[in-house]
Amino acid sequence: MLDVIIELHYLNLFLILALGLISGVWGLILYFRKKTINRPWRTALIITAADALLQGIFGVTLLLMGQKPGTGTDLYYLHYVYGGIVALAIPVALTYATGGKKPRRDVLIYSIAALILFAAAFRAWMTGPVHWP
Repeated sequence: MLDVIIELHYLNLFLILALGLISGVWGLILYFRKKTINRPWRTALIITAADALLQGIFGVTLLLMGQKPGTGTDLYYLHYVYGGIVALAIPVALTYATGGKKPRRDVLIYSIAALILFAAAFRAWMTGPVHWP
């Protein structure tokens, strides 16, 4: 069971990276083209946030099973910091969004949050174990 969760946590990373980057860049394109939130982008953003939450669940499950990220250094705790940022990027953005009062600003906030999610996931990957499937 442990091996399955480790593998899911590892493989889901690539989905997080793709979704965060796609949602972030797509949102910036909408913002600079002076468009507002559209349904397909909103759906992509929701899927990105849900997948980030799933990644966090995998990580916490591994932690509860006595596992910890291993980098060969004492900086493994950064994995937890970056993992927390991944899990909280979109929910924190929700607190800064205007709820539709300023739709263009909302697009920018969510786009930046998705790119922060991508960057934090990438950094978490760098602090996690070296894994060759």
